[in-house]
Amino acid sequence: MSTKENIDYIKQELSNEEKLLESVIKAEKFYKKNKKWILAITAAAVLFGIGSVLYDMKKEQDLIKSNQAYAKLLQNPSDTQAANELKQLNPRLYSLYLYQMAIKKKDIETLKQLASSKDPVLSDLASYHLAVITQDRKKIDDYVVSGTMLKDYALLDDAYLHFKSGDIQGARSKLSLVGENSAAKPFAILLRHYGVAK
Repeated sequence: MSTKENIDYIKQELSNEEKLLESVIKAEKFYKKNKKWILAITAAAVLFGIGSVLYDMKKEQDLIKSNQAYAKLLQNPSDTQAANELKQLNPRLYSLYLYQMAIKKKDIETLKQLASSKDPVLSDLASYHLAVITQDRKKIDDYVVSGTMLKDYALLDDAYLHFKSGDIQGARSKLSLVGENSAAKPFAILLRHYGVAK
């Protein structure tokens, strides 16, 4: 290397170091000027992270406790402590438990309450079972119009009630409304044959 190249190299290194020093000084000025904001944002981020972890841990513990309370209720439905714990920790699971017990016991009052639930799936299922348990054709027809999940099964139930009362034509018209791609279609075919044999 020649002396001129050495001098140019040294000048460039000094220029790079000068630029680095200048950016460090700018960063230090920025930090001093905005120190409170930087510390506040950093503290908020740390607190948010800690809070998220604690919240997730609490949520997981509540889920474990609610599952244990549910298991206790399945073994002993009269365990009021488990019922209260489940109701407090996981209201949706408690509502499903009530739904399960209402169907098992054919508890019309509980099904009426669940039919007006804010949970659309639970409300739909409770409305269906309420109509079927009471064997009320009007409720079944109302469900067929407004229900979503078990509409075709409601048609089967309605057709069965028509067959039972001797209204074979009404039963067949209900069975014809069951969708071709519905899981209820094979049952509709069987029920139609039942009506012919009757």
